[in-house]
Amino acid sequence: MAQTRIGVIGCAGRVGRMLIADIVASEDCALAGGVARQGSNALGRDIGELAGLGPVGIAVGDSAERLLRDSDVAIEFTTPAATAEHAQLAARLGKPLVIGTTGLQGDEEKALRDAATRVPIVWAANTSLGVNLLLGLVDQVAARLGADWDIEIMEMHHRGKVDAPSGTALALGRAAAASPHAGSQAGGR
Repeated sequence: MAQTRIGVIGCAGRVGRMLIADIVASEDCALAGGVARQGSNALGRDIGELAGLGPVGIAVGDSAERLLRDSDVAIEFTTPAATAEHAQLAARLGKPLVIGTTGLQGDEEKALRDAATRVPIVWAANTSLGVNLLLGLVDQVAARLGADWDIEIMEMHHRGKVDAPSGTALALGRAAAASPHAGSQAGGR
C-alpha cells in the first residue's frame, strides 16, 4: 500500500516540528516536505534536524505551491493571513488541506469557506480528541443550565502563545453561546 505524502506548511513552528516527527514515525505516511515563511532561519535546513530527529534528506523550502504539488495532503499551522492564501492555493491545485491556524476573521474565514467548496478542508480550533469531546459537553451543559447561568472561560498558556484568547477558548465560547437556552455572557479571556 502506498504511503500518504504529507506536507507541513509552517514546519518551523512548535506544532510544525511536532508534526514532522509524527509523520516520520508513521508507517502509513511519508513526509513530502515542509515550508517556512520567507526570511526564516529554518530555510534550507534539513527538516529532520529542525524537528530534532537527525537528517532525513529534505530541506525546508519556501514555496507552498511546490509543496502542495508534491503532497497528497498538507497540514497548515501558520498565521491567519497566510492560511487564507494557502487555502485558496490548495483549492486552485485541488489539494486537501488540514488547518490548525486560529485567529482567522472576516475575509480570512471567507477564503477558507470558499476553498472548502472546491477541495476537502479540515479546519479545527483544536485537533485534540479531548477538546472536541469537551466542546460537545459544553454545548450540552449550556443547554441544561439555561439563560440564568453565566459561563466564563479562563485559560493559561506558555509565554510564546501567539493568539489570545486561543482558538480553543473561542470555540468553547461559541459552543456555550450556540445553545438555544444559553445566556449571552459566554466568551474567552
